[in-house]
Amino acid sequence: MKPTPGGAFAWRTFELGFEPWMRRKLQGVYLTGLPDPSPPADLPLLLVANHTSWFDGFLLRAVQRELRPRGVLRTIMLTRELEDRWILRALGGLGFDPSRPQTLRGVLRTLRDLRSVPAGLTVSFFPQGRIHPAWQDPPAPFRPGLRLLFEALAPARILPVAIHLEMGSHTRPTAYLSAGPLLDDNPVAGAEAAVNRELGRIREHLAHHGESAAEAWPPRRPG
Repeated sequence: MKPTPGGAFAWRTFELGFEPWMRRKLQGVYLTGLPDPSPPADLPLLLVANHTSWFDGFLLRAVQRELRPRGVLRTIMLTRELEDRWILRALGGLGFDPSRPQTLRGVLRTLRDLRSVPAGLTVSFFPQGRIHPAWQDPPAPFRPGLRLLFEALAPARILPVAIHLEMGSHTRPTAYLSAGPLLDDNPVAGAEAAVNRELGRIREHLAHHGESAAEAWPPRRPG
């Protein structure tokens, strides 16, 4: 039987070689703010994040692995990023061309068909569209598309995730990820603000702790 694109088997097989490589490229990966308990598997989970590095898609896989290790992860990306990259398709990449709206409709149809997969469907999406520095102020705005994606998955939950890579005192960057509370009440309107709020929390933590940021992780939260 052919492995499900983005399924647990495809990811585990890929990560046998990729995880050691990634550990050599990153000093560490630090996560905070993940929901406990995880959202119920019968509700699709939409991971919405800023886009700041080549590593981002694999960092959101780390989030999905913590929450739904046996589920399916599909990642929305540009069609040209999938060309001649069969491994990204095997890992759940879904491509669309912004100049051809019908390609997005095809992506939405695929996701609707996956809403009831066992162990839960997770979709990762970077609404900024392109890579921007995580320290950009104000942050790059979200492009249209998130509402259509959420409506195709609804009822669903959005988990806003901020991503920042920092060199610090090392020769390799450290990845810091901070998730905000799950959104289910008018979530699209609040997703961009939530990601930016978590980015601010990471930056404040780095500014306060400097090269000791990893040892002092996670950032304090209000209340």
